[in-house]
Amino acid sequence: MPIRPANLATMSATIAGAISGMSDKDRTAPVRVTFESGHEQNVENGGCRVLETGQGGVVEIEGDSRFALFAGTSCQGSRALASGHGSVRFGTPVLAGAIVIG
Repeated sequence: MPIRPANLATMSATIAGAISGMSDKDRTAPVRVTFESGHEQNVENGGCRVLETGQGGVVEIEGDSRFALFAGTSCQGSRALASGHGSVRFGTPVLAGAIVIG
């Protein structure tokens, strides 16, 4: 189901409010994203974060948080490729451009 432009502002405000309303106890340690090349990127929770390019697909996520990987470099309007909670190792690299943690 497509997101209508009229609803996008409301949805963005709701997400921003939820993230800014997080207390220190809700924040978790950074999650480590490992790429095919072996390169690692640490990602903080709260909001959409762009993944580094030129490293191949994501092969592993280490941490104890919820996550969602997205096809594009934006989490709005991009297709979710994978989601879950905790550490995971993918059998097939996931070609993601952005991630949400938390």
